Amino acid sequence: MRPIVVPPAAVPGLLLLLFTGVASASTAILGIDFGQEYIKAALVKPGIPLEIVLTKDTKRKEASAIGFKPSNAAAKEGEFPYPERLYGTDAVNLAARFPDDVYPNLKQIMGQHVTDDSVMIYSGRYPTISIIPSPFRDTVAFKSNSAPSVDNDGGFMVEELLAMEFKNIVANAEALGGPGTKIKNVVFTIPTFFRAEEKHALELAANLAGLKVMSFVSDGLAVGINYATTRTFDEKIPEYHIIYDMGAGSTTATVLRFQGKSVKDVGRFNKTVQEVTVLGVGYDRTLGGDLFNQKIFDVLLDDFVNSPKTRKLLEKNPELKQEVKLNGRAAAKLWREATRIRQILSANTETVASVESLFKEIDFRSKKVLRSTFEGLIAEYEDLITKPIVDAIANSGISLDQVNTLILHGGAVRTPFVGRKLEEIMGGQEKISKNVNPDEAAVFGATFKGAAESGGFKVKEIKTQDISSYPVTIKYKNGESAKETSQQIFPYFSKIGQEKIIPFSKQTEFDFSILFNLPPRPHDPKQKPGQEHLETVKVHNVTASVKKLADSFGCETKDILTKFGMVINERDAIPRITKGWVECMVETVEETPKKEGMVEGVKGFFGLGKKKDGDQEVLEEVDSKTASSEKGTASAKPSTKEDVEVAPKIIKTLQKIPLDYTMVWDGFPAITDHDMKGLISKIQDFDTFDSNRRALEEARNELEAFTYRGRDYLEDSLFHAVSSDEQREKFEALISETGDWLYGDGYTAPLAEVKQKLADLRALETPITKRKLEQQKRPGEIVDLENVIDQTEEVMKVFTTRPPMPDGDSLEDEEKDAYITPEADVAPLAKALGATKAWLAERKVAQEAKAAHEDPALTVRELRARKKELNKLTASVIQQQRVYESIKDQAIKAAAASSSRSSASAAASASSASSASSASSASASSASGAEATPTEATPNVTGEDVVEEKVEEKVEKKDERHDEL
Repeated sequence: MRPIVVPPAAVPGLLLLLFTGVASASTAILGIDFGQEYIKAALVKPGIPLEIVLTKDTKRKEASAIGFKPSNAAAKEGEFPYPERLYGTDAVNLAARFPDDVYPNLKQIMGQHVTDDSVMIYSGRYPTISIIPSPFRDTVAFKSNSAPSVDNDGGFMVEELLAMEFKNIVANAEALGGPGTKIKNVVFTIPTFFRAEEKHALELAANLAGLKVMSFVSDGLAVGINYATTRTFDEKIPEYHIIYDMGAGSTTATVLRFQGKSVKDVGRFNKTVQEVTVLGVGYDRTLGGDLFNQKIFDVLLDDFVNSPKTRKLLEKNPELKQEVKLNGRAAAKLWREATRIRQILSANTETVASVESLFKEIDFRSKKVLRSTFEGLIAEYEDLITKPIVDAIANSGISLDQVNTLILHGGAVRTPFVGRKLEEIMGGQEKISKNVNPDEAAVFGATFKGAAESGGFKVKEIKTQDISSYPVTIKYKNGESAKETSQQIFPYFSKIGQEKIIPFSKQTEFDFSILFNLPPRPHDPKQKPGQEHLETVKVHNVTASVKKLADSFGCETKDILTKFGMVINERDAIPRITKGWVECMVETVEETPKKEGMVEGVKGFFGLGKKKDGDQEVLEEVDSKTASSEKGTASAKPSTKEDVEVAPKIIKTLQKIPLDYTMVWDGFPAITDHDMKGLISKIQDFDTFDSNRRALEEARNELEAFTYRGRDYLEDSLFHAVSSDEQREKFEALISETGDWLYGDGYTAPLAEVKQKLADLRALETPITKRKLEQQKRPGEIVDLENVIDQTEEVMKVFTTRPPMPDGDSLEDEEKDAYITPEADVAPLAKALGATKAWLAERKVAQEAKAAHEDPALTVRELRARKKELNKLTASVIQQQRVYESIKDQAIKAAAASSSRSSASAAASASSASSASSASSASASSASGAEATPTEATPNVTGEDVVEEKVEEKVEKKDERHDEL
């Protein structure tokens, strides 16, 4: 069964359905794909199902770099002059000016010893960056004038710089999430070959940034999760795919199995979930885009050194090539151009490099760089490109023929040479799948996994199973000798989450170490396997626990074992000790009660048997049927005077006593709480400075914009009309003075001084602008208020010109009820109307006496307030009258109904009284034979009809008045 493929356009809608919100408003999960060259991030929270976090330049990925630019603001005496921090592309561009304070590609040296091969390679690529050991441990730090000299002697740890980059990403994500969004939980993608120290370094950087790491996800599994979110797989026939990920600094191949599985659901129902299982991995820690860039860099450097423009320099200095290579600015410019050339050659067959002022103000324009030349240079990596696939298949348990497709991920897979080699090993282009986004699939998969683990989102159920790339071994001393014993606990590619029990024959206190077995280093000529020491377990109470087993349970020494449980942690794939204990198997004889004869049983029943003190049994109430049944059974058995003995039963029980133990980390020492607070405070000081710097820049921009806007005011005729010559001259002089100050001393002025300059300008401009607006809007507002006054007077006429009520004695009760209606209270409206008319007349006279440059006597705000008051009172009067009439209409209808019922009752009585006389007069009438005079038929009009007619007439008149209102 082939998977159901969803078109890319349908994915956002599908993900919106997947993330059915059961989360609280504060839930937010951030996924980060931390690459060597770029960092991608995705956010999921209620209202945002799954979305890429954009940079401040609205790009979907951020260059993995941070730089420091000296600040122009003058620091106070005794204060540290904090620099401006730049991230991403801005930092990369800054390297041409400040190459010693821009730090790109920190992933490759994170968690490494300061003397590691990768650190040496990094130092050669960025020669002006000063690498020093960290003051807290022997990892990498940088000497920098941009760092305050507090506890670490004016430098930055790699983890500090990464924490700053992560905080910048979090700020962008919180801006995407909207007001009130706070992000604390994060999921990282990491290469499958990351060691424990690299994971700890990444987690330390996250903690310094105020983030909690939920879990780490290997790159291949993250892409597989993203692939499975829009597909359904068969339960019987699994699919096998290889995730081939080539980034800037490394290459990995991951063999995945995709399969559906039916599991138990609520009640008697079953459900199908999707399973993504890692079967095998292969990797190369150094093969990637940067290795290809280095080849082009060398070609461009040779071209520049041998160009006609540099011939004289080369004659003076035969080591010119090395000098250019070690020049920070020149190396940064040339490396950036080499990266650009490689990317262009992925789509074109030739191009030309061009760098302005590359070295000693010499511009560089290269010869044509051909794709064929580039491919010839990287041909030496041909076997390395396909080796991760070969290794992954070798340890996966399947053959390459069983693989459905090869799924590409990473930027370097776009290199045509790489694509051809992958097609060759897979057997054709049809085996190469491009169904996932090669840049964003990993970060989407990691964020999806984080949402599923958080429990705050209802997502499509995808079960995952990853493996550990390194075997786990323990070491301990055996006996009194100094000889060390090694024992492998987990082999290569063991399942993460698997637990094993480790037995020891130790019966006294001892220690044992846990470590990873590492493959040989890539550049080690001897190819000697390495080890990464993880933890040492110190066991404390073994002797006492063994003695307790012997004393309490009679255990023999040879039967006592010491055991520990170890599991490969699902969160970070690092082995953990879960428990420790000593145990022995104890055999005990089950005590079987003696069976008594019938006579002894009866004696015992009546309390006459021979019992020891305290052995009196409690008599229980028994059901009559049960008692008779037991009695019959007992009578059927032969009675004996001697007790019947039963053979003893041996029971084996395992006795355990927990052990006390402590864990000591054997890697780089952990940073103390005191030092952690100092590092966090240091980063927060940079954050505070950046916040103040942004506020200062905004204030300067606002002040500069105000000076331009003020000059436009001075050319406005209406602005002239509402201001005096003296006011304009003063305003113009202050604008000119502020402009000169802004481009002079104001460039380094503090925030408070810039704000004061802006306030001084506004103090002169605001009154004039206010008069200008009043001048524009006042006539229209006066007309509006006068119209409201006229409408209010019309309303008052409706309630003050009603006809007088007739004498009550001349009306029937129904007519009185139909005429009399309660009236609304119009006294407040009348009072407000009179006051407003008088106020308007008075203020109009006062305003006419004012000059245009003087503050107005009649303001727009006052006119609108008066208008609002009259409208509110008028609406209140009309609403009261409607309520009164509605109540009266209901009363009239009720009275009419009652009158109708009374009339009907009276008519029925009269009809029964006249029926007899009508019968006796009928014969007389017929005998006379006189013809009756024809008369017109009189309609049957009741009292109810008359009342309703009057009521309708009155209501119609009132409705006409309301329509006029």
